[in-house]
Amino acid sequence: MEAQRADWPIEGPRDHSRVSQAGGRPRPASEGLKTAHIRTADVGDVAALAPRLRAADVAEVWAAHRALPEQALAGSLAVSDWAGAGVVGGRVEALFGVAADAGDPHTGIVWLLASPVLEAHPLTVLRYSRMVVDHWQRRYRLLTNWVDARNRVSLRWLRWLGFTVFPAVPYGPDGERFHRVEWRVEQRVKRCGTQRRTEACVQYRE
Repeated sequence: MEAQRADWPIEGPRDHSRVSQAGGRPRPASEGLKTAHIRTADVGDVAALAPRLRAADVAEVWAAHRALPEQALAGSLAVSDWAGAGVVGGRVEALFGVAADAGDPHTGIVWLLASPVLEAHPLTVLRYSRMVVDHWQRRYRLLTNWVDARNRVSLRWLRWLGFTVFPAVPYGPDGERFHRVEWRVEQRVKRCGTQRRTEACVQYRE
């Protein structure tokens, strides 16, 4: 599936280290915020990231599809409408994207695979992921995928982004327990009313 890159609004480095979440007031900079940015992913990023995937992501892609890290990254990249790379300190630490469901162009299958470095920069991840998911939510009426029940960090991140996490059920060739996660356009209306979506619309909870 060909990537649709021309209309991506967050291309290139962005430095949010001096801006607070509310009102754009100056705030102390951290190393993670100063050195992190996102850009469009390319095939060369697969080999750079695959050996360093988080253990939870390695276990998840194997349990879901019997895929090795490089296979999972390359396959996800190949089918995505758009895929991005999260870069920290000049090195790719995450690949992520969204692919339109073959049976419904209004449904997006979202994915993210990352190194352990992202867990050391949680505020950076949350801020950038909010921008990315907000963009996807303007293009799809449903965002969804399956997440390994053991992948607690990913599940917590998805809840913060406003996804509904359904009870775990057996999934994949080994019958490991996975949660279906989804976000529907109706949730934007319910959480934010007629106002433009802001950071305050969805509160982060453990």
